Amino acid sequence: MKQQRAFQRNLLVSWSGVIVVLVLWQLANTLRLVNPSVFPGPLQILDTALNRFPAADVLDHARISVQRVLFGFLIGGGLGMVTGILAGWYRLFGKLIWGPIEILRPVPPLAWIPIALMWFGLGEQSKVFIISLGAFFPVVTNTYKGMISVDPMLFRAAQSIGLRGPRLLAKIAVPAALPDIAVGIRVGWSLSFGSLVAAEVLAANRGLGYMIMYGREVGEVEVIVYGILLIGLLNLITDYLIFNLLFRRQLRWYFG
Repeated sequence: MKQQRAFQRNLLVSWSGVIVVLVLWQLANTLRLVNPSVFPGPLQILDTALNRFPAADVLDHARISVQRVLFGFLIGGGLGMVTGILAGWYRLFGKLIWGPIEILRPVPPLAWIPIALMWFGLGEQSKVFIISLGAFFPVVTNTYKGMISVDPMLFRAAQSIGLRGPRLLAKIAVPAALPDIAVGIRVGWSLSFGSLVAAEVLAANRGLGYMIMYGREVGEVEVIVYGILLIGLLNLITDYLIFNLLFRRQLRWYFG
């Protein structure tokens, strides 16, 4: 109960910080401390953006973007988790693949756009491919780290009661690595949103990334900032849901 109250208090403080930033931001624009045409205030952003994109259209763009992020994350994150588990369990396999992974890991999603276009064309597959790359590397890295960091004493204790092979992997190794896997999933989910704009550069006509690119084309900073804030807000809400629905109960012994 104390932990729940502490969590709610921290959440309240975090949202209070958001409100304070928005108020100070608007105040700076009202007092002309910054140039509104270069960095408009929240009220100006909301007014211009809603005139360009009614609420129903914004919801549709958000739905399309979340759908793309979800598909890309399920593919990239799923492959990353399986690869990380296998690489951590079969050490020779891990040594063989880790060099290529480390070479490709720093490459930003934008660099993959030409390949995505050649492989998948302008359809949804190319967008999902870019997003899946954003999810794959943090998930595989954290999963592998968790697998190789499992205390050997756990394995010896489990082997003493007859656990071997796949049962040892499923009942001891993966659960013990779950805190690191959870971190990888949360980071991978956030980077999937980070890859969203890069993905929706590929001839998209719907989505929050499309809204940002549209704002650039028509020269309206308000639409650009509005799209950026919506992506950040969606990531915040969905990350909160993932953590609390999937991990907080399973890992209450770790996160408290």
